[in-house]
Amino acid sequence: MFMLDNLLDFCAPRSSIWVPIIAVFLLLTSVHTTGAQLMPLPPPSPSGNTALMGHEALNDKEAPIIDVLTTDIHAGKSVFKVKISDKSGLELAQIKYVHNGKIVTTDLVREQGDIYKALIDIQPPSRVIVIDSADQGQNVATVVKEFNVQPAPDILKQAEDFFSGIIGRHQ
Repeated sequence: MFMLDNLLDFCAPRSSIWVPIIAVFLLLTSVHTTGAQLMPLPPPSPSGNTALMGHEALNDKEAPIIDVLTTDIHAGKSVFKVKISDKSGLELAQIKYVHNGKIVTTDLVREQGDIYKALIDIQPPSRVIVIDSADQGQNVATVVKEFNVQPAPDILKQAEDFFSGIIGRHQ
């Protein structure tokens, strides 16, 4: 019997050595290789009418039509909205204004359809805003608009009005 035990020990080592071997084997076989990552697609063109770029843009002799939708501007940051219509698609839509004595140029971004918006930071005495637009046919339109910049609303007064309105409704 003693001889058989020694023979089994020689042919099959104790279970304590098999545990690390099995663990290493499982670890090596469970490692996944990463497949190749596809290149990301570029974002869509800023102009919504890129399909019309060819023939339509070459025949377009009309400048974009700019309608200012914003009526009031408060001191500080405000959203400025315009409607820019053009049949061949826009290449450029931007707004210029004076902030701290320097001319600031900001791109207008499409909100929906022909509506464009920009976040502006305007302070009195600045009053003039210039909107520039160019279409794919290289026609340019510029609108200069003067605004009465309203003083910034008092945040404490707004909070007081809000809470007094809530208290007034519950009494």
